[in-house]
Amino acid sequence: PNEVVAQQPVAPRPEVVVVAPAQVHSPGERFGGDDGVFRFVVAGDALARGLGAGLERLTELDPRFEVVSRANDASGVARPEIYNWPAAIPKILRSGKFDAVVAFMGVNDYRTIKTPEASFEPGTAEWQERYKENMDNILASARSNGARVYWITLPPMQNSEFDAQMQMITGLQRERVVTGNQILVDVRPALLTPEGTYMIGDLDEKGKARRLRGKDGINFSRQGNDYLADLVMGAIRKTERVPELQSSKEDPLAAEVQVAVALPSSTSPLFGQQGIDGASVSFEAEALAKEVPQKITPDLSNAGKLGLRISRNSLAQRFYRTGEALGVPFGRFDDFSVSATAP
Repeated sequence: PNEVVAQQPVAPRPEVVVVAPAQVHSPGERFGGDDGVFRFVVAGDALARGLGAGLERLTELDPRFEVVSRANDASGVARPEIYNWPAAIPKILRSGKFDAVVAFMGVNDYRTIKTPEASFEPGTAEWQERYKENMDNILASARSNGARVYWITLPPMQNSEFDAQMQMITGLQRERVVTGNQILVDVRPALLTPEGTYMIGDLDEKGKARRLRGKDGINFSRQGNDYLADLVMGAIRKTERVPELQSSKEDPLAAEVQVAVALPSSTSPLFGQQGIDGASVSFEAEALAKEVPQKITPDLSNAGKLGLRISRNSLAQRFYRTGEALGVPFGRFDDFSVSATAP
């Protein structure tokens, strides 16, 4: 219903709507605690599984964040007997040091709520009261274990009847999150077309068409999960007042890379090699021996969008994440040391 036309101009980037209490942080609270790392767990259904994967990709090279994804595709708020999030969340939070829970669930919730005493049909007043009680239990399970909650609203759905059901559920979620003094992240406005209809895809920053939603009209594509993750991280960064990555001049703990700079006016012997253009390139040994250290700090501000496939704990990650100098083997053509001895 809304095909993406490559010739269309790229629209301004939409933003999510964040509803947060007046005071999110305690006085003097430092971002990420003692080590400056903000850790959060993504909890929810199949939509949360996709969001968690997108958040992991986005933050892979950013040392300020750690993401743990815990999703159960069939879970939700309405039926804790299928998967009990109020019981599961405390166990997850006790397994590590977490600052927040990012909750994203609800697509399975338009169903009968069962209690030992009775069953309640979806949409009725009694059903809504039971649903809100279940919401309160989930929020309390995180809050009582020292984590604040970022609750992500349900996105638009392609089927109009199902979308109406999800909007009703979103209204109940919104009420309990705001009443419970937690943080609501409304992503729906950013996932609609300018005309206010279901958005299958859009144009990326380069004006190239991309599909954001799955063929089922509910889930997201890989690109869509990355897009959604970027929206959610924008809300988290804004709410948590995330500090910018510091330069080495400001941070005494920043990674340092030693760079050799040749000093002029030396009478020491010359050595060199032929350059790629055939010209001779000469170096003065004494000058190179007097290295002038320069500090270089990796720029990770755009790390999540680099599109690099880098394995965790690899040499590449050590370089991009910490700026660690990897060095070269002794005697290789690009080994320019002048004072080292053979191993």
